[in-house]
Amino acid sequence: MKRLLCLTIAALLLFTGCSKKTDWTTLQIASAIAEAQDHELELKSVLPGDESYEHIIGDYYGLSFEDISDGAILFEGGISGFEIAVLKLADKVDVKKLQSDLERYISARSADFTGYFPEEEAMVRNSIAVVKNGYALLLICSDTYLAKETFDKCFKDLVPSSVPDYKSADEGSSHGDGDTESDPGWSYDHDRLVEAWEKENWYGLSIKDRKILEACFDILQEVKRSGQTLPELELAVHDWMVDYMSYDTATLENYGGVPDPDNDNPYGALINGNGICEGYTRSFQLLMDLAGIECISVYGNSDNGVEYGEHAWNQVCFDGDWYIVDVTWDDPLSRGVLPEKYHHRYFNVTADDIRENHFWDEDAVPEANGTVYTWDSLRMQ
Repeated sequence: MKRLLCLTIAALLLFTGCSKKTDWTTLQIASAIAEAQDHELELKSVLPGDESYEHIIGDYYGLSFEDISDGAILFEGGISGFEIAVLKLADKVDVKKLQSDLERYISARSADFTGYFPEEEAMVRNSIAVVKNGYALLLICSDTYLAKETFDKCFKDLVPSSVPDYKSADEGSSHGDGDTESDPGWSYDHDRLVEAWEKENWYGLSIKDRKILEACFDILQEVKRSGQTLPELELAVHDWMVDYMSYDTATLENYGGVPDPDNDNPYGALINGNGICEGYTRSFQLLMDLAGIECISVYGNSDNGVEYGEHAWNQVCFDGDWYIVDVTWDDPLSRGVLPEKYHHRYFNVTADDIRENHFWDEDAVPEANGTVYTWDSLRMQ
């Protein structure tokens, strides 16, 4: 009977939380955790009452507002995955589900950077969600141990720290400079451009179509060399794109980024220099077609999901053999200078070479098993 009573009391204590108390606000706790990390950060804040707060809690984290009584979210924005969320829990919360939802968010956030920014992807992948002392913590940072240690210090008899004047995420952000040529009703049409190129008749084309074809003409004229083989021309086009283009980082910013509206087609990629994977893929496809190199586009993903379409790349054919080329992932973001080999990891590789992190309907495209025209072989010529 005594044992049953003890177990009952213990269960009640767990149910009611029996959490340590603190005089620190959620923003003060989040700020202390962020400030303890060993690098300078320009953070934005999202707090209850902000327009984006409910959007983040419900749509991004997938949490119920009934489970959260207060919260503070700090993030760096841009191409940084850094994010600290301190959420004060209401009573009678399903802790396991809440932590699982936050872990699912971390997994999805990690996938956002896969292939595009390996350094940030590694940090996010190794981040954690913690439920402790009546709070849920989302700790996407470089030192999660220090983050947890800092959180614990907030529950000791310490005076709450002052909070920096964070910029509110609701103040918004802009995409930056870019050609915003007005062409009402325009949409990209690959076949229309190829036909105009082959017929050498650009009459009637829109402003954006003309600019794309002019850019393609200039690119091909720049990279062509006397006696150049088609595989060598392909490599030259690939390298030009890697040198000139940049991944549209606004798409990696979780809250407030404003992507280039043409980042999924050659206008954004070749004119503005901003592209997502589809922009890289479509641009490479167009340049290959105009150069007379057999090429197809492949739509798949990088996380083995059921639906294909989250990532795209190309395949080229030489001497009857197919090769895979992923220009997007050969142009990763980095905080430092990457070696040349890093920009050719996915140039003319086989299907076996990429199956670990590329997934697609393999019955829909030719098997890529060519091994003659690799980057190593072409750069030696």
